[in-house]
Amino acid sequence: MAGPAVPIEVDPETGIWRTDGLPMIYLPRHFLVNIQKSVEEAIGADRFRGIMYGSADLSALQWCRAEGKTHGLTPVETFRHYLKRLSQRGYGLFEITALDEAAGTAAVTVRHSAYALAYGQVGRPVCYMFEGSFGGAMRYVMEQAGRAGEPACREVACAAHGASECRFELRCDPV
Repeated sequence: MAGPAVPIEVDPETGIWRTDGLPMIYLPRHFLVNIQKSVEEAIGADRFRGIMYGSADLSALQWCRAEGKTHGLTPVETFRHYLKRLSQRGYGLFEITALDEAAGTAAVTVRHSAYALAYGQVGRPVCYMFEGSFGGAMRYVMEQAGRAGEPACREVACAAHGASECRFELRCDPV
């Protein structure tokens, strides 16, 4: 996916990197994958998946709030912008393949997921890090529409589990 580069400003006084005013950290892919593998080994993949969901959800919500305001985007445009930025940062190639804003449902496809590529064929889904991220982006869409509900996202297919691409489904449960 060719496209414009992600703008990075580096503060010469502090060394802090920013994109669109948000502080950023630039890391090699293996760093994040190795952390995931080590924590899975220590506490188990299911437990880590649960921990990651909440933190990724909150992080995506915060990012979407900031970026939506910075760029004057609609909530759905912000969700798409979020996936564009994830793609530009090397996590994989992300695409919203279905979205029903009124129902609070969506489907996201990830091709060339950094996690699936690093794990290889391990016979299980490994891209659960994205579940909370997509849930948080959908939470933002719903929040901006004034809709109540609890977005939930689940990885339903993973390239590390034999699928051709990773697929995620989002739905909104009433609260």
